[in-house]
Amino acid sequence: MPQQPGLYEFSYFFPEYEVSDLSTLSFTTLPTSPGQPTSYSRVTRMLALRFAALGLAALLAAPILAADPDLTGYRTLEKAVVAPPGRFKAAEAGADPAFLGLSLAADAKGRLTVEYTADNSPAARAGVKSGDVLSGADSATFASQDAFRAWLAGKAPGDRARLALLRDGKAVEATATLVPVSRPTSNAKASLGIQVSAAKGGGVTIEQVAAGSPAARAKLKTGEVVLAVDQTELTAPEKLREALAAKRPGDPVVLTLLLADKRVELQVTLGAEAPEERRGGGWDARPGGYWTKEKYTVAIIGVEYPDVKHNAVITPKAWEESMFGTKYTKSVTGQTAYGSMKEYYDEQSYGKLSVVGKAFDYVEVSKKRADYDSGPRMALLTEAMDKLLAREGKDALKDFDGVFFIYAGERFPAARGSLYWPHRASIRHGGKNWPYFICPEGGARMGNISVFCHEFGHMLGMPDLYARPENPGMEGAGIWCAMANQAGAGRPQHFSAWCKERLGWIKPTVVDPSVKQKLILAPIEDSKECLKIPVRADGSEYYLLENRKKTGFDTSLPAEGLLIWRVIGGRPVLQESHGVAGPAGPGSFLSSVPYPSTANDAFTPFTTPSSRSQLGGGLPVYVTNIRRLDDGRITLQIGYEYQ
Repeated sequence: MPQQPGLYEFSYFFPEYEVSDLSTLSFTTLPTSPGQPTSYSRVTRMLALRFAALGLAALLAAPILAADPDLTGYRTLEKAVVAPPGRFKAAEAGADPAFLGLSLAADAKGRLTVEYTADNSPAARAGVKSGDVLSGADSATFASQDAFRAWLAGKAPGDRARLALLRDGKAVEATATLVPVSRPTSNAKASLGIQVSAAKGGGVTIEQVAAGSPAARAKLKTGEVVLAVDQTELTAPEKLREALAAKRPGDPVVLTLLLADKRVELQVTLGAEAPEERRGGGWDARPGGYWTKEKYTVAIIGVEYPDVKHNAVITPKAWEESMFGTKYTKSVTGQTAYGSMKEYYDEQSYGKLSVVGKAFDYVEVSKKRADYDSGPRMALLTEAMDKLLAREGKDALKDFDGVFFIYAGERFPAARGSLYWPHRASIRHGGKNWPYFICPEGGARMGNISVFCHEFGHMLGMPDLYARPENPGMEGAGIWCAMANQAGAGRPQHFSAWCKERLGWIKPTVVDPSVKQKLILAPIEDSKECLKIPVRADGSEYYLLENRKKTGFDTSLPAEGLLIWRVIGGRPVLQESHGVAGPAGPGSFLSSVPYPSTANDAFTPFTTPSSRSQLGGGLPVYVTNIRRLDDGRITLQIGYEYQ
């Protein structure tokens, strides 16, 4: 869950600024704290200093609109020149660069010449020799080593490179298959694919076998007892985890089973831990997979205590209206509503996800509310589920995909990572892993959907995109994505384009940055339009461009225009038009975060921020002449380089 200090119900920890207008969160002063360097482009610095001196911060909020635009030669995304299949690979978080194994130097004539080939490298295996002159590769020629590096940076491991060589005055061709620069060991944990409990008399009893797991392939069954792993006796379930912790996926282990009162040995090859096995490890940690089904069915379990009862006005029906209703405009405690959680996800998934469910009547647990905060973290949830099933029947939850726990009263003051801090995790109950999220009822004021929609985003597989306080240098997405600092008052903004793509709600149009074209980009809220511009051919770094408009649930945005997200290492980082670098960027000069602004109407290797690859090399990206039309559409030019 994002930090929420109370101001506009989302985080803006910028004490060096004076907030002058809460409707736009414009700022009238500049950072002055010593030792806190802030990077500004020249234009931004000049404008900001001028506005600070004159007290005219409101000018920054003025929209930059194109006057009487000439759209000759512009194409809609439907008619864009898309990159051919295979030109760029799908995004891969943290992919290694491609490696050829050449050491080059210029000869007396200035030609690139092979000095050495690395042992057992692709170049060596292809027959490249010292002294060969590199005439070109894949129809490309290189005037310098930098040009060669840039070409190689556009390749991915597994690609084939056709090298044109000159050897003793004769033309020679060599074909090499590129490999990764390094092959780091995977951090995936080894797994058998079983859930166990302590067995009477020693060993562990198999409670559940995951479909398709090593245990399932070995035909292990629930109820069977595992006595040992590689001769290590299992005296408790923890011993099984300890035994597997030293193993890697693919390692063989010998299990000692108790079958018909006899010890039987069975060899099993371990697999990698499945995503759902990792989900319960911490609050709001990034899950391993994304929800792509058309419907998600939620069970709402209300919890009250001997010392804290729920607000009698906030009934199960009220929760069903808030979560699954249509035309939801006011809560039962009188607060204005802008739609239910179902309506929120209907809008931003473009109708691809339906959120449905049922709210059960409250169950009363046995201890006071504060007692559960200091005890075992799953005690409250386990007791609540036990009491619900005892009252409603053992199959009451069988048709649900996940659980939403609502605890009675106002928000309990709790540290981040504790039970009562709004979060998403998993609980093991009745032989099944249940994904859940938990939030407060709200007491006198019924809780609105702002935080609920963020936490439910975790249920769909989305990670937190806010800047974590324990990592001072981290840059979050701010108010520009609901998986960061969601807008309050029951009107959360949309997810970023990165989230929507991960969930299959949009399919970005992939364009080659070297192919010149003029494009028109409609607002993403209505059109699903989004541009993807690869920086590296292996997909490890690319840009997503989305046009955001203040409409629907995005009405809460502080500004409109083109957002540019750099995706690197499997995480989106906003490239703010105002040019303020670092963690403060998404929350500074909010009206000038989208393009175009008074600071920038282009995004190139020479602007601030710069489109240069952060991984080195890569393709040059030029997005220029960015304009916003009166009707909310954005026009831009790809591949046009202006000096």
